[in-house]
Amino acid sequence: MSAAALSISQSALSLIMTESDTQLMERMRDDEESDAALTVLVERYQDELVGFFYNRCWDQAQAEDLAQTVFIKIFQARERYTDSAKVRTYLYRIAHNAWVDYVRRQRRRHAISIDAEFSSSKSRGGSGSRLRDNLAAPDVREDDPAQNALIRERIQEAVEALPEKQRMVFTMANNQSLKYQEISEILDVPEGTIKSRMHAAVRTLRTTLHDLLEA
Repeated sequence: MSAAALSISQSALSLIMTESDTQLMERMRDDEESDAALTVLVERYQDELVGFFYNRCWDQAQAEDLAQTVFIKIFQARERYTDSAKVRTYLYRIAHNAWVDYVRRQRRRHAISIDAEFSSSKSRGGSGSRLRDNLAAPDVREDDPAQNALIRERIQEAVEALPEKQRMVFTMANNQSLKYQEISEILDVPEGTIKSRMHAAVRTLRTTLHDLLEA
């Protein structure tokens, strides 16, 4: 908990901890113990948002950084907050936008990296084989005795292979337990489209992981 939150009375802090998400957002907007309100909001949703990002990038440190980015953006925009949607939906809308921004940055960096490697390869008179080696997926360790780890890896790879829009809906519904209506509001697409993407994702996963489902 932040020092600012601890500086207020214990009774006031106890009251803030029992307030609804909307009340917390209103506190931040009106600058009434906003640091403490943010601390409580972080405690409520940090693990959930880290899980959301982890299931997108499979990198714990990066997931934690992205979750922190969400709370920073919320605090920076607190004066513009309006009670037009559930706070959880509001959080995920910002999280989705943060993820889109992250993916765009990664694509730009990847493109620059490929251009640099290609230029370097040409200057050496090479064919670019090192680039292909770097991009090649690592082999699965066949001597790994942890069967459950291999199963998790299979599931992770199958989810990762889904088309981006299907993967986003699947992880939101399956991992974050968001309802179709909430996902529809977050992604700003019709609920029917959300259901269609979810059904398509499930069909693909059932086909890809049929041997696990039959086991």
